[in-house]
Amino acid sequence: MKPFILLVFMTLLGQGVYSQQKATSLPQKNSPEQKAIEAQVDAFFTSWNTHDFRDMNKYMAPECDFVNIVGMHWKGREDVQYAHQTMHEQHFKTIPLEKRSVAVRFLTPDVAIAHVLMHVKDSYITPDGSKGGDGDGLATFVFVKRNRVWLVEAVENVVVNEVAKPFNPITVRDQSKQK
Repeated sequence: MKPFILLVFMTLLGQGVYSQQKATSLPQKNSPEQKAIEAQVDAFFTSWNTHDFRDMNKYMAPECDFVNIVGMHWKGREDVQYAHQTMHEQHFKTIPLEKRSVAVRFLTPDVAIAHVLMHVKDSYITPDGSKGGDGDGLATFVFVKRNRVWLVEAVENVVVNEVAKPFNPITVRDQSKQK
């Protein structure tokens, strides 16, 4: 029985040490790694605001996925770049995109997610003829570090519905705690 208890104790001790090492080995807030990811997000905004996506190879992985704000799913950097360039030539050629905030969380030393709040400054006409823009979007970027470069592996972008915002259960709960 004593060997079994010793084995359990050593296993638990080892797991605690491993999890502490794992937690402290992740890049911290304002680290060079976080700043490198934020620079890649900035590169996307530069491409958008210059309406030129030829430099996408500097921040998007070759096999990346991109789900745009209306649910179009593009696979591979070549298609992601083509789709962005085409949409800008047809609909967004004068539409600026403003970065509001970036929150980075590291899952491993070489994998991170970034939630990017953005604002489309002007209205535009969508492919179906309806009015779009002049609102906020929230994108989740998945970054993977390869050969010392952070590249986007996946993006999903959603519209921030201002009417629905006050009914977010987390916001409601937090407001009730403040009372």
